[in-house]
Amino acid sequence: PAFYLITMMDGNRDITQICDEFQTQFHRRVAKGEVERLVEQLDQALLLDNSRYRKAAEAVIRKFIDAPFRAPAHAGKSYPEEAEELALLIENELSSHPPQEGVGAESVVVPHIDFRIGAGMMADGWREIPADPHSVVVILGTGHYLADDFFSCIDKDFHTPLGPMEVDREFLEALEGNFQEGLFNNRISHKAEHSIEFQALFMAAMARKGPVGKAVPILLSFPENIWQLDHPLFNGHRVDRFIAALSKTAEECGKKVRYVASVDLSHVGARFGDPAPLTEKKLRSVEREDRELMEAARKLDRKAFLSQITRVNSDNRICGFPPLYALLSLTKAKTGRILGYRQNLEGEMESMVSFASMAFYD
Repeated sequence: PAFYLITMMDGNRDITQICDEFQTQFHRRVAKGEVERLVEQLDQALLLDNSRYRKAAEAVIRKFIDAPFRAPAHAGKSYPEEAEELALLIENELSSHPPQEGVGAESVVVPHIDFRIGAGMMADGWREIPADPHSVVVILGTGHYLADDFFSCIDKDFHTPLGPMEVDREFLEALEGNFQEGLFNNRISHKAEHSIEFQALFMAAMARKGPVGKAVPILLSFPENIWQLDHPLFNGHRVDRFIAALSKTAEECGKKVRYVASVDLSHVGARFGDPAPLTEKKLRSVEREDRELMEAARKLDRKAFLSQITRVNSDNRICGFPPLYALLSLTKAKTGRILGYRQNLEGEMESMVSFASMAFYD
């Protein structure tokens, strides 16, 4: 009965009331001591919203904020922890195809799906980015853990098994001045986030061969209907004001600015709450809708992109919408190219995540 007992622990009932309500609802008695032991177990696991949990959470946040760098969260899990093994993996992916000759991309779209699944398509995008020590690479990642605001910046270098991805603090300071709000209130959302960490591996790998530019890591998370929301933080005006400040900072920094959108596309199937099982017909339909979205992005048609997102996002759950919207608002590119598209199935047609890579050129 633990699950049902936990659902009653909402801060409005004491243990006696929980026991009484459980008996009324399920016609079965539960001992007060059993509930007390469950509460103790939850407390020890920091699963209760109480002073003990808040103190532990504050300690984790403080440790992260005080650390001199952002430590890797997924090394040894999603990608090799050993430097040479990781370097060889990335080098093999980057060298599997030549970049478009004589043309360096101004912006790219790359996936952030599990590195073991998406590394090849990540490399397809990064292969188009030249190693330019006088450039700034703005990495726009989906913020899966972002709360309390629609964006989060961080002013810490990202450590990786291949060395650091250096962060451009000058650029961030200028961005903060142009936005006229603090940028770093939600730094903790970067702690476990993979969408930028996976891209940091490629920048660190490139830096092993010679100087590369510094990075500006930004997490974004907001719904496609944010322009209809009336909220002091989550509103379309503030999103566009942040993007305008980022654009102004890029224009004033005196360096070539490139954008990397770290995104996945559709998320469908039982794992994501769909009641009906996946079928080949459904997968073909999702691919068609994904490709319509990608084609709008390739044409740099922000209006068509927003129209397609509005039409399909409630069903397809495109987690990469915020970074893609930002990239299309920021890029000065004239043309785009779709580099690849893939659907990754989990289980026997249980769920699917789609992802792609694209490049945009001046």
